[in-house]
Amino acid sequence: MYDQILVALDGSQSSRYAGEMALALATATGGHVIACHVYGVDIHRRRFTDMEPGLPERYQEQERLNGLRAAHDRLMREGFLALSAGYVEDFVASARQAGITIGSVATEGRSYTGILQIARKRRCDLICLGADGLGAIGNGMLGGTTTRVIHGAPCDVLVARRSPGDGPVLSGVDGSTAALNAVGTAVDLGRKMERPVRLVAAYDPDFHTHVFSAVGESLSPERQEQVGLAGQEALHDDIINDGLGKLYSEFLRDAEHGIDSNGVTVTTSLVTGKAYDALNRQAADCDADLIVVSRHGNHREPGSRLGSNAEGLLRTTSANVLLIGGITEELSEPKAASRVEEIAQPTGSLTWDSDAESRLQRVPSFVRSMAKRAVENSVRELGRKRVSVDDFDTVAAQFGMGRREADA
Repeated sequence: MYDQILVALDGSQSSRYAGEMALALATATGGHVIACHVYGVDIHRRRFTDMEPGLPERYQEQERLNGLRAAHDRLMREGFLALSAGYVEDFVASARQAGITIGSVATEGRSYTGILQIARKRRCDLICLGADGLGAIGNGMLGGTTTRVIHGAPCDVLVARRSPGDGPVLSGVDGSTAALNAVGTAVDLGRKMERPVRLVAAYDPDFHTHVFSAVGESLSPERQEQVGLAGQEALHDDIINDGLGKLYSEFLRDAEHGIDSNGVTVTTSLVTGKAYDALNRQAADCDADLIVVSRHGNHREPGSRLGSNAEGLLRTTSANVLLIGGITEELSEPKAASRVEEIAQPTGSLTWDSDAESRLQRVPSFVRSMAKRAVENSVRELGRKRVSVDDFDTVAAQFGMGRREADA
């Protein structure tokens, strides 16, 4: 599962949490651990050079200044090497005592570039590091090194904020192939670490309520009546509250059916709210210390290095987050799980009469696909394969949209 686990250490509490998580995962998976520390002599050298003009006059003579530079470089280099040994030695000893195979490396450079270079050179399939480092000021923000590693890692990344516990492993589901990959990893870890697994799917009906509110504020009462805004909102509310709930329930069922749950207890939860916040709340409710999520979900755009919900979770949670999927040189289009299309059109496409299609096109674009699904679901329930204008009007009437509003 994880053969090469790189853990970045800097002496901070967060990096100690990362070390604990790395050892826990190595114990579970049989992986080899590489402990690293990256130190930056060059930045101190440049800063010393910047300060030279302000040194007392007796140090401005060139020979003495050269001696100061050499002494400073030697002090920095030897000091950082000693620090690296201090950060790494006890960790290596504890790993070996636990029967884990481990190596160590110290390198000079910027922390994030050094970590990424080691990960690529050693072909690591997991990087573990703390959510922040020695520069943390206690506000819970992700550290600069961590943020840059996340955006450049060629492999999975574990961001640590606490010690390993014995609570369930959480994983988010949104119907995408990437999320299903994360679910598979969560289940494997749950089995190997003897933890239960909880799969969580979250949808956000409140967002669309805010959209309709903004539309209402932007349109005059006359224009609202022309487009049948009240009826459209009623239609949309029903589709969101019922249709999206059903859709995400299907995502959960597909995820549950697509895994090998032998040897692990798997439960599912369908909740409402922003996905990252819902995962946070679920983690708090069941005292989960590990959340497994994909780097991207269903709405990935080309060029994106991190999905907004994954980023929101990494920035706000108090749990450890395992981010599945590394950055490749080619940022490809997102892949949706095959089941998504089956859910959208359960039994194949229906034929729409031209006047029914014309009526559909008058529905606001941001709810049109959901209105279409509602009408087609109604027609399928009647056992028919063609949508007529009467079918459209019948469904529209159920949600307070009269013929005039639909024709507006």
